Amino acid sequence: MPAPPIRFDAWPQGVNNIAKANRLPEGAVRGLVNFDPAADGILALRAGYSNVLPVAEGRALYAVGKYLVIVDGAVLRSYDTDTGDSIELGAIAADSSVAAAELNGVLYLNTPVDSVRTDGKSLKPWAVPAPGCHLEVIPGGTLSGRYWIALVAVGADGEESGADPVLLDVPEGCGIRISSADARPMRIYASVPNGATLFYQGLLYGGAVALTSIKDSQEYLGTEGLGPLPYCDELVAYHGVLVGRHDRYVFFTSPMYPHLTDPVRGFFQFPAPVSLLAATDGGVYVVADKTYFITELETPAPSRRTVLEMDAVAGSAVTLPDGRAAWFTRFGQAIGDAMGQVQLVNRSQFAPEIARKGAAGYLGHNGNEMVVTTMRGATDTNNLATGDFADLEIG
Repeated sequence: MPAPPIRFDAWPQGVNNIAKANRLPEGAVRGLVNFDPAADGILALRAGYSNVLPVAEGRALYAVGKYLVIVDGAVLRSYDTDTGDSIELGAIAADSSVAAAELNGVLYLNTPVDSVRTDGKSLKPWAVPAPGCHLEVIPGGTLSGRYWIALVAVGADGEESGADPVLLDVPEGCGIRISSADARPMRIYASVPNGATLFYQGLLYGGAVALTSIKDSQEYLGTEGLGPLPYCDELVAYHGVLVGRHDRYVFFTSPMYPHLTDPVRGFFQFPAPVSLLAATDGGVYVVADKTYFITELETPAPSRRTVLEMDAVAGSAVTLPDGRAAWFTRFGQAIGDAMGQVQLVNRSQFAPEIARKGAAGYLGHNGNEMVVTTMRGATDTNNLATGDFADLEIG
C-alpha cells in the first residue's frame, strides 16, 4: 500500500531536479506548475491577467515612461497606462525582427528597414543620414587656400547628422558654391584657410548657396566621421549610450549622440555571433562563445573582459530594479552585478530545459519579486538533470 502523501506548507528550497527523486532535500519540490513562489517558500496561485488592449498581431512590447509601445503587425501603438487610452503612432515593416531600448525618456526602435524613436506620444526618425552635396569653385569672393567643407542634415529635434568633410583648393579671389538635392534642413561648416577645425557658416537654402568668406567665431563641427547606428537584433541603454548587437559585433553610440556612432571605434568584435546583451549600472554583459563584461563605453577607452566560460539563451536578459542584470543559461538563472561578478543561483539544484531563444521579464506581485523566463521553440533536455530510466526488450 503506498504511503500517504505528506503535506508541507512551505518549500523554501524551491525546485530541485538535480537530486534523485527519492532523495529530495527537505523543503524542496521536484516540480511546480502554475504557482508563484515567495522568498520564504510559501506558494500562491500564479497571478492572473486582464485584457486592456486588443491587438491583431502583437509582436513586441516596450515601456517608455507611462506608455507601453506595442508592435502590432506593421502598426506601432501607444497605450497610456494612466488613462487606458491608446493611439496609433505610425507604421513599420511587417514580419521583420524588431529591437528597442529606452534612453532618457525616449524609446529607440529599429527593424532591418526602419529606424524610429518615440516618447509614447509621437513618432520621429531616429537615424539622420548625412546628405549628399556638390562643391564647385566659383569666381568672386575672398577665399584663398585649402578648405575643409562639410554639409550636415538636421533632424526633427535639431540633432545633426554625421559628416565626412571634403578638402578643396580655392584660388585667390574665389568662392565655393555648395549645392544639394536633399530637401531636409542643412547646415554648412567650413575651416579657415589651411585649418583643421570646421566652423558653422549658415544654413543651406533653396538647394544651393555661395560661400565667399569664412566666419571662425561660430560653433564647430562635432559629428565629423560619425554615422547612424547599424541595424541591431537587440538594443540596451548604458550610461547615456545605446548598445546593440548584430552577428559577431556589438555597436555603441557616441556620448550625447544617441543617433550616431563612430564606425572606426564604436564597436567590439567577438569570436562567435553575439546572442545576448544585459545592461547594469556598471557595464554591459555580452554573451557570445563566452560571457564578457564591457565597460566605459562612454569614454575614449572602453574595455572588455571574460567573466563566465559559457553561453546563454538569446532573448532571456532583463535588468532588475536594483541595477543588476539576469539571464538564463543551461545552469539556470545567472545574475550579474555592476562590477562584473556573476552568480549562478540555481546551479546546485536546478537544470532547466533550454532552447536557442527565450524571453524574460521582471514581475512584482503581492510584494513578491520574480524573474519570469520562457523558452521559445523546441527545447532540449538538460543532461545535468536526473531522470528515470527503464530497460526494455522487445521479442
